[in-house]
Amino acid sequence: MAKRKKTGKPKKDPNIEVLDAIKRLLILQLITSGVQATDIASALGVDKSTISRLFPTRKVKRPSTK
Repeated sequence: MAKRKKTGKPKKDPNIEVLDAIKRLLILQLITSGVQATDIASALGVDKSTISRLFPTRKVKRPSTK
C-alpha cells in the first residue's frame, strides 16, 4: 500500500507570518483608537467585512476617555 500524503495547510514562510501578525496588531491599534473599519478597509484595499471578521468590534475594549 502507498502512504497517504497529509492534506493540511502548506507551511508559510516565517517572515510572512510575522508580518501578518504585525499588520493585525496595527489594525487593532487603529480600531481601539477609534478609526472606523470602513476607513481601515479602504486604506488596505479590502472590504469592510474582512476587517470586521478579523476584529469583532463588540469584543474589542477601548480605553476610557476622561
